[in-house]
Amino acid sequence: MRTVIVGGPRCGKSWLAADLSLNTSEGSGPLGTAQIYCGDPLSKVKEPMPTVHYLPEGLPFSGDNGAAQWIVDNWFAMPGPWVCEGHVMARALRRWMHAPEQYGSADDHFPCDRIIVLENHHPLAEVTGQQRAMHKGVMKVWSEIASYYHSITTYVEHQ
Repeated sequence: MRTVIVGGPRCGKSWLAADLSLNTSEGSGPLGTAQIYCGDPLSKVKEPMPTVHYLPEGLPFSGDNGAAQWIVDNWFAMPGPWVCEGHVMARALRRWMHAPEQYGSADDHFPCDRIIVLENHHPLAEVTGQQRAMHKGVMKVWSEIASYYHSITTYVEHQ
């Protein structure tokens, strides 16, 4: 299973990725462990985990050689099981959507098997104004591409 988690800061993406990583299966097989890929460089992560793979340091946030393109070229191309999470994932999915034939076969419509969208901040999280603005930006990008990925998307709203 290849899973992408979309959401802004403080939504629970890392927690969910860790939970999904330990509870993956390929249908009838035993539970396994999926690799976790975080859409932030290690220097930007408040609570890094030793088993998580982080973006390389120094990638620009946007542009043709930015983080979203790096994720498409490197992480989305890998066989599963894996979980990719981060605020940059909506932008990476948008970038992949504009040229799927460049990244996969004609039979492979999507870079992953499922997408989980975390629609709001975790209720116990302390969220700054900048983090709220970043979440709004992530959700704006997602709204532009959501219809393309609707068949593999699940929405989660914290109560």
